[in-house]
Amino acid sequence: MLLSAIAAAATVSLTATGCSGASSTKPNTNVASTPTSASTASGANSAADTSVPAAETASMVTADSNADFAATIDALKAAVSSNGMMILGELDQAAALKATGLNLAGAHTFFVGNPSMGKMFFQMNPAIGTVVPLRILVWAGEDGKAHVSYFDPKPAFAAVDPKLAEGGQKMSDAAAMLTKAATGGAIGHPSAPQALTLKTVDAKGSFDDAINAVKSSASANGMMVLGELDQAGALKATGLNLAGAHTFFVGNPSMGKMFFQMNPAIGTVVPLALFIWAGDDGKTHVSYFDPAPMFAAVDPKLANGGQKMSQAAAMVAGSVA
Repeated sequence: MLLSAIAAAATVSLTATGCSGASSTKPNTNVASTPTSASTASGANSAADTSVPAAETASMVTADSNADFAATIDALKAAVSSNGMMILGELDQAAALKATGLNLAGAHTFFVGNPSMGKMFFQMNPAIGTVVPLRILVWAGEDGKAHVSYFDPKPAFAAVDPKLAEGGQKMSDAAAMLTKAATGGAIGHPSAPQALTLKTVDAKGSFDDAINAVKSSASANGMMVLGELDQAGALKATGLNLAGAHTFFVGNPSMGKMFFQMNPAIGTVVPLALFIWAGDDGKTHVSYFDPAPMFAAVDPKLANGGQKMSQAAAMVAGSVA
């Protein structure tokens, strides 16, 4: 599904073929603080489950390309196609940020996946929409050299649901393979690991109520909905009928400019993804990965900005409770 960004913001292009958290914490004081796993929220278990899965760590993987920015993008597209995957959407951050006066050497995100595999993952746990399709960033530094960066999906899959660990390994292998092909044989190097936290807020209203609340809260908190992906609608083409699965990409162009000036690899995290979904029991939830540790994984200098974005994400997601 193709959706346009608000003026002066990034455009997220996500196709209709598209598709393709672990402890759940409540981001505002009006919500009960008992943690529940995403697998519990999905309706997989009917009884309350207050256990917290083992902590996962997030690492951003970066490979230096042997080709220029444009050639690296072309190679990535070719690798995706030749390996039975699809580019389900893309985000030209460099072009979008020109409206703020920032001229980047290059920053372009691709959302990559396989609809059949996406169907399988969503059947196991619809909260996997926080991770798939995979987000791969091609970017260039001030020296003009191109790089490919992404967050290793393996721990994110496990954070969503331990039953998805094997699928996470497969997607991790796929991301590494695509990166190697795109860069002309370069091997990706992980950043220092940071704690990975999937936060889930249980909505008090309907699925549509949650969508409206997120949109209103983003606006009220100085942010914009920069794009969205109707994963449930997209997956209908595979024969899967989900109760609800919709991702919103939110951000603030001025803050985005500041982050990209510090390190363009931050495009692996911003705009932030907030995933609204419903389990088999019809109950609605908002899930997202806490951006604070992910910012720190990209660059320790971005840690303070990550804390601010973590607070913003909590306010927006907490509006549904």
